[in-house]
Amino acid sequence: IDGGGTGCRVAIADADRNILGMAKGGPANPTYTPQQARNNILAAIDAARLDAGLDQAAINSARAYVGLAGIRNDADAEFIAEILPIKQAKVVEDRATTVTGALAGGEGAVAAIGTGSFVARSKGGKTGYLGGWGFRLGDQASGAWLGNRLLERVILCAEGIEAHSDLTRETLARYNDDPYAIYEFSNAATPAEFGELAPLVVTAANKGDPTATAMMREGADYIVKALNTLGYKPDEPLCLTGGLGPHYTNFLPASFARQVVMPKGSALDGALLLASRMGDAP
Repeated sequence: IDGGGTGCRVAIADADRNILGMAKGGPANPTYTPQQARNNILAAIDAARLDAGLDQAAINSARAYVGLAGIRNDADAEFIAEILPIKQAKVVEDRATTVTGALAGGEGAVAAIGTGSFVARSKGGKTGYLGGWGFRLGDQASGAWLGNRLLERVILCAEGIEAHSDLTRETLARYNDDPYAIYEFSNAATPAEFGELAPLVVTAANKGDPTATAMMREGADYIVKALNTLGYKPDEPLCLTGGLGPHYTNFLPASFARQVVMPKGSALDGALLLASRMGDAP
């Protein structure tokens, strides 16, 4: 099971990791919407069960590896694990499943940039992580971060403190040219809702909009600094995952961009691989 701020995915496989059934569900980040996360995960499990043509007893006797954004401690993990209709389940923060899937258990680095973000490097059997502190304290370069930065810039432009670009004008127009509408939105918005603005930044940056380009470069700069802090070497493979990750390739220094490779698998693939290692099949 893989889950985050924009949705969750469930895959059911046999002992050889042949997929039997899959399903998608709603947001599953227990930090922001705990009960919704539980409900959405349960609904997705049942949908995957139906897709696989299995009865409930088969699910009850299975084992599962669950990677969710927002899991920070044992209490968070237990909050999800206690409602799972599964014999053996391990609930962890989604970093392990993402990295395992992208690198297929091998070595390299991963910058996972979706609604949230983190950077990781696997070397010599050990994996180091940076980031993943959530929208309020971090998630630099993420969709939520880009959306928030965009609205911050729009407000500055509306007040005449910064110069407008096409992007900021168009964004202000989305809110009927009313800064107070932006204020009201931002006070109530979830990270996923901020993240819905990120494609505007990406599209504008690819067209050369100066505001959007500066934001993408700032995000890319964070990725580079995090990789360097983890000891990344420019001859190691680098996977940019998540909905936004690949869009940063053109904003990275050439020495990093040339090392970008396609992920070998998804976080869901990583969860299946880790589940297969949990013990003998029941």
